[in-house]
Amino acid sequence: MTKLLIALFLLSLVGFFVYWRLRPYIRLARRFFGAVREARRVAEQRGAGGGGANVAAARQTRRVGGPLARCPVCATWFPPERAVTFRGDPAKYCSHACLERAAERPRRSHKPAV
Repeated sequence: MTKLLIALFLLSLVGFFVYWRLRPYIRLARRFFGAVREARRVAEQRGAGGGGANVAAARQTRRVGGPLARCPVCATWFPPERAVTFRGDPAKYCSHACLERAAERPRRSHKPAV
């Protein structure tokens, strides 16, 4: 019985030291898989699906046609669900760059010149 307890103690001691040495790599693997899980969650929220087969199916079932929106800065036509907007501004922009260019432009006044 004593031999079994000593063997179990030595085995647990070796296991602890192996875990202690592998701990940084385990932490790195957890971060990596957490980032992969988060990327998949974001992709599923955007409607792209999770895996390769789901992405192909999502592309096939995506509605083709329908109304498009036009960017007031660069006059590019784009799907309205991909629009970039700014709070309080009803205009829809095709990208963040166009939104920034629109913010830099001077505002036109609708008041008649006197």
